[in-house]
Amino acid sequence: MEKLLQKCYLWTPEQLTTDILATYQKQHFCIINFLYYAQIHAQQLFEEQSSHPKKWEKPNETKQRKQYTEILEKGDYLLPDGIALQLLYRYLTTFWFIQSTTSKLPNLNGTDFTPFFLKETAKKIWKENIGVLCYGTKPEILPKAYKFIEKMGIEVIYAQDGYTPFDRWKAEKAIITANKSTLILLQGRSTPTIPLQELRTQENYEKIKQHQLIVMNVGGLFDWRGGGQKRAPLRIRKIKLERAWRLCSDPKRNFKKCLNTLYGPLFVIKITRKRLFKKQK
Repeated sequence: MEKLLQKCYLWTPEQLTTDILATYQKQHFCIINFLYYAQIHAQQLFEEQSSHPKKWEKPNETKQRKQYTEILEKGDYLLPDGIALQLLYRYLTTFWFIQSTTSKLPNLNGTDFTPFFLKETAKKIWKENIGVLCYGTKPEILPKAYKFIEKMGIEVIYAQDGYTPFDRWKAEKAIITANKSTLILLQGRSTPTIPLQELRTQENYEKIKQHQLIVMNVGGLFDWRGGGQKRAPLRIRKIKLERAWRLCSDPKRNFKKCLNTLYGPLFVIKITRKRLFKKQK
């Protein structure tokens, strides 16, 4: 987990946009992932030093966690998402559990950064040269989910709901037909326990390179934009209580994520005890 936290991007959204486009220009593909505390706990990333599965853990869960960690490490950018991760990072750097030039992480969540990135990219590159592919959310929400992209004057060349297997043939045909110089794939398909979008990225890594894609694993972006979920009011977000607002507004959907986040203090105690025990040895 320390590797992942040290990989987290530390600078501004403006600098990040410049860096992503520079990486894309250099290697002709780019993978951007988001890391938030609920997934750290759900995937037990704090147990990564153990190569042996737990007695209660199914073999496919061990494999899934390994694949998830691999794509986060292999990805070009890992963006910190949420106040819980910011607090964890501040604690670990303040008490020298991990080395960093700063104790403050920016909050580069997918819901806010993705529209910002598209808008800034449209300024730096001709809009006509950008093509966006969308994969995620429910079929009835999908048509509304990517309207914000089209309002920027950027063409969505392919869109598919996340509840059917990705139609690679149709997507590849759309890429060829559109003939765009910059291709961006937004994947928004995940659950509180299974990081489907990151696993899919890992499985299709060579295809991503072949088709020269910028891949952004954006989580619930399509649900927020399509009306499947309502964003907390700005005043709630400013006082860092958006997670609590989500739990109250949709407990069935958000209970497990919130529960994983609330394990934060227990995890802090656990890692502190582990480090102190090592020092005593």
